[in-house]
Amino acid sequence: MKIDGNELAIRQDQLEKEGRHQESWAVKQEFLRQVREAGDHCPCQEACPHHGNCFECVTLHRGHRDHLPMCMWDMVNERLHQLSRLTEGTLQSYEEALKGPNDK
Repeated sequence: MKIDGNELAIRQDQLEKEGRHQESWAVKQEFLRQVREAGDHCPCQEACPHHGNCFECVTLHRGHRDHLPMCMWDMVNERLHQLSRLTEGTLQSYEEALKGPNDK
């Protein structure tokens, strides 16, 4: 099951933004039904007792605030890439300029 960029989820979001709340709710429930029926959809490769349990995984990551769950990396990287393009992809050179001569 494709969760990231799922057509139903995108449609649900559009309906919600259009104020079509009842339709949006129905599409949301269908998307969630399909996710539940699909079984394991966790992309994380770690051997973890919370694998596939999004509630526990996200709650723990929010709690320790050390890093994001692996399932969110692509979405965050997409957004960061888009923001970086606003400055023509110069984020890496900016970070390098901030480093002192002894920094590696």
